[in-house]
Amino acid sequence: MENRMIIMGADPSGFELKNTIKSYLSGKHYTIKDLTESAPIGYCDVGDKVGAIISEHPEYIGFVFCGTGMGVSISANKHKNVYCGVCESVTSARFCKIINNCNILAMGGLLITPFKAQMMVDAYLSATFTEGFSEAAPENLQSGLNSMKKIEKKIYKN
Repeated sequence: MENRMIIMGADPSGFELKNTIKSYLSGKHYTIKDLTESAPIGYCDVGDKVGAIISEHPEYIGFVFCGTGMGVSISANKHKNVYCGVCESVTSARFCKIINNCNILAMGGLLITPFKAQMMVDAYLSATFTEGFSEAAPENLQSGLNSMKKIEKKIYKN
């Protein structure tokens, strides 16, 4: 994957894991904007802030962290064109991009070790939508994403 802007943030339960992933990605020379650089904020605010930026800048990708990944994911997914997947395995991190074209990956600092999180990030960043999933044809995966966009048009009326 090309070196796109990465937006990230964490609540108190995900702050340490976020810092680990930030250091890991910085070492790989990714451009990172950390919305919680100096201190964590509440999980609803993390998801909202990262989701809002990704919604406005579809070329960016995001990483959000809380205790389980669920709270930040729910909040981020309130934004149009945001597809935030909660992942707890390397396989789910890879598939969230391949199958659902997720543009934000959510992880739980209470559930995932730093090493596993690094492997998940690598799997996510190296995956490409519709490529490498033998269970469905690429056009079926694209059809699923198109259906999701139709739902968004009904909700957001544009």
